[in-house]
Amino acid sequence: MVAAMRARAALVLTLLLALAAAGCGAGNGERNDYVKALNTAQTGLAQRFESLQTRITPTSTPAQDAKTLQAYEAAVRSTVHGLRGVDPPDGFDDLHRRFVDQVAQYGVALRQARGQLRSDDPQAILAAQGRLRSAIGRVGERLNATIRAINTKIKE
Repeated sequence: MVAAMRARAALVLTLLLALAAAGCGAGNGERNDYVKALNTAQTGLAQRFESLQTRITPTSTPAQDAKTLQAYEAAVRSTVHGLRGVDPPDGFDDLHRRFVDQVAQYGVALRQARGQLRSDDPQAILAAQGRLRSAIGRVGERLNATIRAINTKIKE
């Protein structure tokens, strides 16, 4: 479950780095500032995720794992808060709002999973893990589409 979450986070972070690279040569200061702000947000999220990765192990307890998922949620919340403070360039408002909402959906998926993982039933836990993987996959696909749309608009 966490491996899938890490893989999705790594993919999103890689795409954000591509977003940053795409905007650097544009010569448009406002767009470059926007790309830098997105890059700063993703770097902070990546660093927090990296430090959290070591907490979920084959020997960690469900309570410890739930606490780690809560820390992942906090990292997402903090990133979303920072992204909401970013002033997108003209014409990027809708894309930016969609991007922030989609990043926030990672937190929603984590919160729902954390609640469902409290079960003593192994089948219920496996089902919750599957739902989390699916939810993260759906959010990741939507987020990737938004990142492509932002990249396209930056290149205009």
